[in-house]
Amino acid sequence: MSIPPNNSLSDIFSDSPPASPTSKQPSEPSDIPRLRSTHVTNGYRDGISASKDQALQPGFDEAYPLGAILGLRVGYVLGVLEGLCGAHGSGKALAPDTEREGEGETEAVRREKAQRFVELLAQAKEELKIEKLFEKEYWESDGMWAYDIDRKEEEDNTFWEVADQHPVVRKWLGRARDEALRAEIRNAEEGFVGIGEAGRG
Repeated sequence: MSIPPNNSLSDIFSDSPPASPTSKQPSEPSDIPRLRSTHVTNGYRDGISASKDQALQPGFDEAYPLGAILGLRVGYVLGVLEGLCGAHGSGKALAPDTEREGEGETEAVRREKAQRFVELLAQAKEELKIEKLFEKEYWESDGMWAYDIDRKEEEDNTFWEVADQHPVVRKWLGRARDEALRAEIRNAEEGFVGIGEAGRG
């Protein structure tokens, strides 16, 4: 005679207790997600603060001289072009011979030249914006320059060389020098002595 199985003991070795239709499964305590979020946020803030202390000031100390020299070069270029705009209109900065030769120019020719200088200055201001000088194509991820530096001696590159040979700055330094010499501005060549090898200090 066979004994029928006892269904009440069938789940005795089960990993989980039998579900009761009237009982609810316990859920995760509501404080745990909040505490987890708080700890993650605090850890992130602590990490940012620590990294700033360790890297921010040294990075600033290293990059500031180069940024300052780039700023000097850009300022010089814009100053020359702005001076050309003003000088062409007033004639005060032109050499005497040029003033005499320019007396025969028609008003239309003078306006055309003035307009060309205005457009040139606007183009320089656009291309020499700080965000364009520091585009990724010119700089490595570690902050080093990505363009080639021509040097005569086997020495470390100076920040003056790095600034002077930045592709955009070099283009506009040459353009400003050429325009100043073409307009026969007094002391134009002497004004560019600091550009390049001479006059660094």
